[in-house]
Amino acid sequence: MRHHRRWLLLLIAPLLLLTGCSMLTGSAATPGPGANGAAGQAGAANPWQVVARGSATPTPTVTSGVPPYPFPTATGFLPITGGGTRPTPSPTCAPDTVHFSQIKSLSVSAGPTSATVTWYNVGGYNLVGYRLTAISQDLKTGKQRDVGWKEIKPGAGCGTMTATISGLDRKTNYVLSLDAVVERRSGDGTHAGTLYRSPVVQTK
Repeated sequence: MRHHRRWLLLLIAPLLLLTGCSMLTGSAATPGPGANGAAGQAGAANPWQVVARGSATPTPTVTSGVPPYPFPTATGFLPITGGGTRPTPSPTCAPDTVHFSQIKSLSVSAGPTSATVTWYNVGGYNLVGYRLTAISQDLKTGKQRDVGWKEIKPGAGCGTMTATISGLDRKTNYVLSLDAVVERRSGDGTHAGTLYRSPVVQTK
């Protein structure tokens, strides 16, 4: 009997050792579902928290804040295009003081050697008169021909006025300029300034 027990122990012992090792290896290599769930939750955790979602807004429109002026302004003898609206004369209009803050567009009808202009006469107690000239835009070598100034007396009261300047060259581009001559407020002499200027016009 003792010999049989020894043989049984010798046969069973290796089986027990192999079974124990495989059980230990399986438990170490295959984690339980609880471990997998914990690891997955830890890996998927987001450190940022969304408090409130934003919404798209339209792109703002840039505006200058400067209103458009009713008349264009210019310096020197540059031509003016456009000119905006002009006052409508009436028999009961009140004369106004001449203002040099803006240069308005001058209406012109050109002929072969002359040009007729039309403008609004504001009248005014200090208005002495008008003077009209034409500046050639076709430059030539040497001294440029000076057309000179045409003196114009203001009409009685306010209203539309016309004047014609002659002595122009044929097929020539001109800019016509109309100045007003007024008495100084101090009463010391007169002052002249440009009130109207035309775009470039060509004689026939």
